[in-house]
Amino acid sequence: MELKSLTSAGASSPGLSPSAGIPLYVKRNQTGSGLQYKQVSSFPPSIYLSYNMINGTISPKIGQLKQLHVLDLSNNNITGVIPSSISDLLNLEVLDLCSNDLYGSIPPSLERLTFLSRFNVANNHLKGPIPAGGQFSSFSNSSFEGNLGLCGGVVSPCKDIETAMTPRRPSGSSRTKSNILGITIALGVGLSLILAFLIVKMSRRADPINEEETGSHVSSSAALMTSSKKAAIKKLSGDCGQIEREFQAEVEALSRAQHQNLVSLQGYCRHGNDRLLVYSYMENGSLDYWLHECVDESSVLQWETRLKIARGAAKGLAFLHKVCEPHIVHRDVKSSNILLDEDFKAHLADFGLSRLLRPYDTHVTTDLVGTLGYIPPEYSQSLIATCRGDVYSFGVVLLELLTSRRPVEVCKGKNCRDLVSWVFQMKFEKRESEVIASSIWNKDKEKELLEMLEIACRCLDHDPRRRHSIDEVVSCLDGIGM
Repeated sequence: MELKSLTSAGASSPGLSPSAGIPLYVKRNQTGSGLQYKQVSSFPPSIYLSYNMINGTISPKIGQLKQLHVLDLSNNNITGVIPSSISDLLNLEVLDLCSNDLYGSIPPSLERLTFLSRFNVANNHLKGPIPAGGQFSSFSNSSFEGNLGLCGGVVSPCKDIETAMTPRRPSGSSRTKSNILGITIALGVGLSLILAFLIVKMSRRADPINEEETGSHVSSSAALMTSSKKAAIKKLSGDCGQIEREFQAEVEALSRAQHQNLVSLQGYCRHGNDRLLVYSYMENGSLDYWLHECVDESSVLQWETRLKIARGAAKGLAFLHKVCEPHIVHRDVKSSNILLDEDFKAHLADFGLSRLLRPYDTHVTTDLVGTLGYIPPEYSQSLIATCRGDVYSFGVVLLELLTSRRPVEVCKGKNCRDLVSWVFQMKFEKRESEVIASSIWNKDKEKELLEMLEIACRCLDHDPRRRHSIDEVVSCLDGIGM
């Protein structure tokens, strides 16, 4: 508990030298993959002690290791309680205590760990409510399974656990109460059945909806048409834990963030393993379709429309970063997540990977998520997500608007596959005008086109500190043509 490099910043051993180009890896025991670093001093402060048959308890002094990022004590024989002092490790990103003999409750103070991206206490003897705040809403059921006494969160409601654990006391008064309760429940069920019958009968008068089109066969998103409105239905698919995390993230983000340049969540449905989200219908689909899939040359987006889309999407992102409380990091900004209504007004969509940015936080920890070609370079090095990371991804979208090229194009020549590198190379060679798509090139608009190109390049700076903030991007885009 007195390791200098884990208790205070800047206390790393001066004897650690660069690796002379030899790659170094942090690798967990049970996996063959690892995170690569170029020098020893870049290793994240971590304690990996899993699968070592360690017994005893976790010392409350663990809270002294202020610089700790990873604490993995899983698959041992550790007993006792989870010390509340772990909540003092404000830099902690991973806490894995699964498969031990821990008892007691999960300290509510762990909600303070706003950088926590992975948490696992499965297969212990814990009981009581699961904390509901902080990052706990993003953890799946597998993080808590094997603890029959835990309740709340993504497991059984606490009242069900309490009822199951409360011993029955048969007596005359309790039997009377039970009879009254039984009669009340019977009446309630009867009234519910009558009400359901009336609703079904009334619904048959409305236009029928094809169940095959809107039910389990919906792959990612589809249109739902009724007599009064159109809506888009998105069904999440994939790993159950990932589905639940994305579902909760999207519902929470869009419940907080309501803006004219964000998609509007009309409702949602959780039934069994199915997770459905209902949005306002976007008549013109995604920006990705218009830039990369539309084959009708007469329908090519003109420069004025592209500029309008860029301004709208930037304002939606600015609302997430600056106005919404708490602020939101989107983490998956790309052209396919920018939807267009009948007037080609931009709406930022798909918040399944979004993370809340609590007050005074500068970033959130993250797995390497996103889409190839849009992922900021710093994500693969530090595994932290920031607002400037979203700005980088938006810079790629601006390049798509200007070039009509995808971020990564396999069919192009070797030097043209990576859009960002190609644009910077062309800019270095003073050939900026050649990157503009021929479909929108106009000598009279050259100044405006190159202004947007310059904004995009400022968003794509390799150093996040030198990138524009989203407010600056909005201001610069509004200034084009002025």
